[in-house]
Amino acid sequence: MQPKPVTPGGTRPPAQGAGEGLQALSRPGARDRASGRSLCLRREPGPTGGGSGPGGATEALVFTQLGRFDVVRRAWVLAGAAVVLAVAGWACSGLQDRLSYGGFIAPDAEASRAAEAIRTQIGEGGADVLVTFRSRTLPVSDPAFRHGVEAALRGAPAGSVARATTYWSTGIPMLVSLDGHATVAAVLLGGDDEPARTRSYLALRRDVRADGFEVGWTGPTAVITEIVERSRHDLLRTELLALPLMALLLVVVFRGVVAALLPLVTGVLATAASLTALSSVAGFVEVPFVTVNLVVAIGLAAGVDAGLLIVSRFREELRAGREVPDAVVVTVDTAGRTVLLSGTITSVIAVGLTFFPLGFVRSFGIGATVGLLAGSLVTVTVLPALLACLGHRVNAWALPRPWCAGPVGGGRGTGWARTGWARTGWARTARAVMEQPLRYALAVSALLLALAVPFLHTVIGFPDERMLPPGAGARTAAEELRGDFAVSGLGAIQAVATFDAPLTGRTGHEALLAWTRRLAELDGAHGVLVAGTSQQSAVVYLGHEGGAESDSAKALVRAVRAQPLPGGGRVLVGGATALALDTMDRFWELLPRVLLFMAGSSFALLTVALRSLVLPVKALLMNVLSIGASFGALTWIFQDGHGSGLLGVRPTGYVDALAPIVMLFLLIAVSMDYELFLLLRIREQYRRLGDNEEAIALGLQLSGGVITAAASAVLVVAAVFATSEVVLVKEICVGIFIAVALDAALVRAVLVPATMRLLGRANWWLPSLPDRLRRPQAVAAVRAGAPGGAEASRVSSPAPPGPSAEGQPQ
Repeated sequence: MQPKPVTPGGTRPPAQGAGEGLQALSRPGARDRASGRSLCLRREPGPTGGGSGPGGATEALVFTQLGRFDVVRRAWVLAGAAVVLAVAGWACSGLQDRLSYGGFIAPDAEASRAAEAIRTQIGEGGADVLVTFRSRTLPVSDPAFRHGVEAALRGAPAGSVARATTYWSTGIPMLVSLDGHATVAAVLLGGDDEPARTRSYLALRRDVRADGFEVGWTGPTAVITEIVERSRHDLLRTELLALPLMALLLVVVFRGVVAALLPLVTGVLATAASLTALSSVAGFVEVPFVTVNLVVAIGLAAGVDAGLLIVSRFREELRAGREVPDAVVVTVDTAGRTVLLSGTITSVIAVGLTFFPLGFVRSFGIGATVGLLAGSLVTVTVLPALLACLGHRVNAWALPRPWCAGPVGGGRGTGWARTGWARTGWARTARAVMEQPLRYALAVSALLLALAVPFLHTVIGFPDERMLPPGAGARTAAEELRGDFAVSGLGAIQAVATFDAPLTGRTGHEALLAWTRRLAELDGAHGVLVAGTSQQSAVVYLGHEGGAESDSAKALVRAVRAQPLPGGGRVLVGGATALALDTMDRFWELLPRVLLFMAGSSFALLTVALRSLVLPVKALLMNVLSIGASFGALTWIFQDGHGSGLLGVRPTGYVDALAPIVMLFLLIAVSMDYELFLLLRIREQYRRLGDNEEAIALGLQLSGGVITAAASAVLVVAAVFATSEVVLVKEICVGIFIAVALDAALVRAVLVPATMRLLGRANWWLPSLPDRLRRPQAVAAVRAGAPGGAEASRVSSPAPPGPSAEGQPQ
């Protein structure tokens, strides 16, 4: 059956099933009887500029053929998606058992090697867990107190404790509280690796009981374990909360239930692909539990964003009077091409995270890469197949709209998207900005730079008990340890010294004494404790004022590392401060390489997509502004404490070392996504009109509604996941929320039109390649105006008159 022509009034033809028009689609030379033009093959270039050169027709043909395949083979596509989803569910079934409680420490960092040296070379003096025992009636000096503590430790499961250091085994007075009613036992856990030691801790915490004592658990393993446990609880809660809220938002955006549910399909499938990727690499790469929270958030948000764009364009084509099969093909050839390009760019950017040696960051990069790419592939295959099955029923179960003149998906001139602000508001905004572009550009840039100022005094720290909410067991125990004992708590600096001479001899013993005296004289040091020794090695703890993230603590770490051992030897410095320093040193070492990879790959792909060298540079510079503003706001809230009470957290005094690494990728990816969609729409209008200012206004008008809806979806996901009890997750999600809000409200709506107006025709500058560098047949095709050349690209099928409806989330 041949497609029916659009009626003169522009209204939608009667509803039909997706099966109609398939014969026309299956013949490349099929023509519309009313217009005599080729169906779907020759059309106005889509957002990526198909047909803008010798390769444009080939590129357009690929997406056209993909759209046809989605329609003709829709049953196979959907069956394949169901099989893939079932396989993904099976692959993810055992993921929980393979997740790690660690992943926050680089294995080759000096602080990591110091902790390992304590375990393998000395066998004492270290602590995976600090167990506090407090009695309200008995003092530590009472034999009954000692009997109760030692009996409790003897009740530990076999193999769970490698060594327990107590006051009675060492005589160290600092292991007794200032009031004399509490003591702390330093426990080295049994196990060859982090997962095994975590299992030992869980068994120890479960079985150790001390009647008449208050028992507290803290220390590195206890803190990380509680962070993970709360993350697992948060994941279930946030998933149950995020999906209904996303569905409600999409119902409001689309004003229909069926259309609103479709983007959720892509979000769920993208998330399933991400989790499958994590499950596949869990045996080779350390995958922490916290990573799963972030991967689920980004998979859901990216999938919904892409699905929203596809569904919006499909409904737009239906309103334009296209038959269902034609609408699917055009949607894949336009919005689908944009989605696939965007997914490719952001997934390539995510690859940059795998450069970092931290298991948390590396596994997140793998999950994000697969999720973003899979989400874009699902959006151009599974979702179009669903749309082909639904046809005009995509507008079913529409919300009542008494202020509208017609039904959803009806003729042109009906619906909210074609009235009021949605009709002309974005274009009016762009034109108002372009009347005084320099003033607006300077004002927005100044605001973003002002928001970035707090980042200049950012203090970077390593995850400790302050990542947990007030009242959490490990945090409470750590705070009591810091307040009740004459030690620096978890922030003490740890040094492992290996001397050339045996410590059992006079030379080695004197060398140890001389070295510890030097340490005690260092600026900022408050007390030196030799916690354990072996034949040639000793572990020493240095107290200090301030938190582990303070400048004085960092300076003390550097001073200890610079202090040579008398008689020769080597020193490894560990502890929370050293871990933060090592992590950030590695970060700064790798950052130029990562940024070069991210910026270079983004620039190359954007240049190909936009056919411009200027616009990719502008996009990267705007990313710097929005990322800086987000980092500054993060510092202002979580480190300085402004407004932290509204988020239910206490100021930590620092920004987690892992947050900037993860946020760097997320903010670049989100900013590039919106920038790409907007610029592709502007480029499409510029090729059609040849007028820079009008193209900017219309491009913003065509994309403003979808960008706003997509940004709203990301804001909902970020806000839901920001309710996490783990401050690290909260930091990342709040940072994303701020960045997306600024990007959608200021950068895309104001800064982009202003800068593009100032640049004028320079926006589209791209040097032409000499003819001798092109393929001879391509040059001949262009010169002859052959199909696929420049002349053929100007031939288009009838398009909706005017831009009023395009790009709106209908």
